[in-house]
Amino acid sequence: MISVYFEEILSPPFNIGVLRLYVLNEARKISTEMKRDFDRTVSTWDQKPRFSKDVNFGKDKLSIEVGTDDVNYRRVSEGTTGKPRVARGWTGVGGAKAIKLVPYIPKTVPGQIDARAGGEVEGGTIVYRAYTLNTGGIKARGFDELIQEIWEPKFAERLQVALDAAAVSTGFAF
Repeated sequence: MISVYFEEILSPPFNIGVLRLYVLNEARKISTEMKRDFDRTVSTWDQKPRFSKDVNFGKDKLSIEVGTDDVNYRRVSEGTTGKPRVARGWTGVGGAKAIKLVPYIPKTVPGQIDARAGGEVEGGTIVYRAYTLNTGGIKARGFDELIQEIWEPKFAERLQVALDAAAVSTGFAF
């Protein structure tokens, strides 16, 4: 006669603390890498804004925020609108009115994260005029949208890897 015996297999109790630790550590790594991407947008700026990162892991929600309150950065990223206006010159030596126009190359471009060399052009022609037309607006660079496009697909993959590692660590892996 053939006998079959079944042995009871008891799984260890699930340790939510280990799962939380793995997910929180991965979220911190992601926030650091996102902050690094934001730092790339201002790498050539003379006055760099400070970016803050915040990771919140609650009962049913995980959120990662990276941002800044710097006014100049927000103006460049979000853009500004303004109607064209005429700028009048100042009265210089001998009563002549003049505006000094220095050629300038923007350090950032819409649709790109990386900043580049730019600023005032050395050796460029300086123009003196009695007035000039100021366009009054900045084209939005959309840095936050670009970085969000980069990180949205990666976010779920990275968290799944952290969940798998937590499952292996607690003995619940398949």
